[in-house]
Amino acid sequence: MKLAEKIHTGGRKFYSWPYRVYYLDMTEGETQSVIISVPKKLFKRAVRRNLIRRRTREALRLMMGEFPALEGRHLMLVYTATEILDYAAIYEGLGAALGKIPPLS
Repeated sequence: MKLAEKIHTGGRKFYSWPYRVYYLDMTEGETQSVIISVPKKLFKRAVRRNLIRRRTREALRLMMGEFPALEGRHLMLVYTATEILDYAAIYEGLGAALGKIPPLS
């Protein structure tokens, strides 16, 4: 079973515009993974999907240390907005989404 399938079926999920966020606690010996998905159904051109992925990856890189709840978890982000947002909107939306993830118990 691929990691994306495992996160999707076994993890928890919630929606925070413009992302649907799935997260799953890691087991012993696994390394943390982040999957960023932009549906081909919404954006037919690969150039546009890659632009959204790059903006999301950069925003995540800059704010990774601010959210200790991400440590020890796999994360999958599915972009759901129907238009390409500018970097500031993606950064703000991603920060709001990551802030909703509860800390490990």
